Amino acid sequence: MIASTRNAETLQVGSTLPVMTQSFTIADLVAYGAATWDWHRMHYDQEFARARKFPNVMVDGQCYGAVMAKHALAWAGPRAFVRRLKFRMLAMTFAGDSLQAEAEVAEVRDEPAHAVVVLASRLKNGAKLTAEGTIELRMPK
Repeated sequence: MIASTRNAETLQVGSTLPVMTQSFTIADLVAYGAATWDWHRMHYDQEFARARKFPNVMVDGQCYGAVMAKHALAWAGPRAFVRRLKFRMLAMTFAGDSLQAEAEVAEVRDEPAHAVVVLASRLKNGAKLTAEGTIELRMPK
């Protein structure tokens, strides 16, 4: 059964999304590197990373945006689309770490053909804030 899409008219500013957890294995990071053509050794070579005093290979910063978008769309439903995503990275994440995606509804506005829902989004690795940003979704009315 296909999940339903949330109706923007029922959303309230301040409503929170359920927390989503995402972790990355080295294999995940290699696949992501293949998709984005980012072959820096810091994303797949443990010996290279450890020689530079890092605990493991690091998660590509673009993955933060992917996790934020996945979180937003899993909540919003299949007829929602990411219209704009903006974030800043605040800390590194390494293979094996778990990121917790959190977000709340920051704005809901009506446009002629659809509604726009803006989410304030954060990624945390335990208690440490690793990224924050906003996601603008186009949603049905």
